[in-house]
Parts: sequence; C-alpha cells; structure tokens
Amino acid sequence: MIAVVYDLELVKRFKKGQLSEIIEIGACKVDLTSLKIIDDIQIYMLPKNGYIPKSSRKFINMTQDDVKSAIPFSDGMKKFIFWLQKEEDYFLCSWGKDDKVHFIDQCLRNNMKLKWFKNYNDIQPQIGKALKQNTKNQLGLKNALHLANIEPVGQAHRGIDDTINTALLLIKYFDEVTLRTNMITEKELNLFESKRKKRRNRPHSKSEKQIKHIHSTDKI
Repeated sequence: MIAVVYDLELVKRFKKGQLSEIIEIGACKVDLTSLKIIDDIQIYMLPKNGYIPKSSRKFINMTQDDVKSAIPFSDGMKKFIFWLQKEEDYFLCSWGKDDKVHFIDQCLRNNMKLKWFKNYNDIQPQIGKALKQNTKNQLGLKNALHLANIEPVGQAHRGIDDTINTALLLIKYFDEVTLRTNMITEKELNLFESKRKKRRNRPHSKSEKQIKHIHSTDKI
C-alpha cells in the first residue's frame, strides 16, 4: 500500500467567506514498505473565470510556462484521479485538514463524485507530537522541517515542493504515525452542501464587489 501525500494552493483571498479555488495540486506517492517517494505529479488549474491573478501567481512562484500549462478544474481533477487510481489502494495524507475541506468543497461545487477521496489522514498532529510540540495549535510545515533537521526542498507555498517536504516528514516519523482507513460520510457531505448553499445565497457586500474589480483589472 502507498501513501499519497498532497498539497493544494489556492487563489489568494482578500475577505473572509470569499470563494476558494484550487490553482495547484502537488502530490507524491510514498511506498510504505521501502519508505521511498516513487512518483509525483504537479497540476496547475484555472479558476472559474479562466484567469489566475498576479498576486496568486507571485505567492506560489508560478512562471509563465506554469501559467500556460494551467487547465480547467474538471480536467485537472480527471488527470489527478487517473494518476491516483493507478494504485489499487492508498492513503491520502496532508499537512493539516484545510486541504481536505478545499478538495471536497470544490468537487461538490462542480458536481464531481468523491469516491476516490478515501483513507484520509491529517498527519500533522501525530508528527507534531513526535516532535514534542503542542498539538493544540497547528505546527507549520516550515517549523516542523526545522525541528526535524530536514533541509527543505524547493520553495515554500509551491504545492509540489510542500508535498515533497511533507512526505520527507512522513518517511522520517513513519513509526510514530498511524494511518487509518475511512470514507467520507453522508453527514460530512450534507454539512458541506449546507454551507455551500448558505454562501451561494448570501448577498454580495460592497467590499466583495471591489475584490472582483481588483481581479478583473489585475494585469500580467
């Protein structure tokens, strides 16, 4: 069995409640027998309006070639799921629970099935405990790498690099981590749908309209 470690990068948001959109998936496969990274994938995806704002591109260190390679969300997810399901079974792992929320939320918004989203594990609390840190507050990836004496790979906030760094932590502290099998429950899905409907029905404020204007005038 393998662990698929993943990291998502999103369009930068300027207001609480603003819709999140995934613009990068970084993921790698860790063989849990050899404890080695055996494959990886990086996918850039376009927001619904077809444009990645300059502020977001700068934050995740996107090059012009990266921008040109970006594809619609539905196409990006098909590519990711095809890569994922080359394996018969797997654990999905991330550093913190936020990326689970973003994956599920955007898939539901796009009427995409979530059968592939299974055996999810947030490995941050267990590795944080192994590093003898207070797990009530989420330990940042950068600090975890420092405490583990692991030299970071690449650049922070670049999905593929954050993924590799998270995988290095999993490999080093694998004996301290218990990976559990699970599925998304109907209760979870209903909760996501309920929150999504509330956001959709909420009237736009003046500041939200200003955000839209900022995005529309943001030049390359």
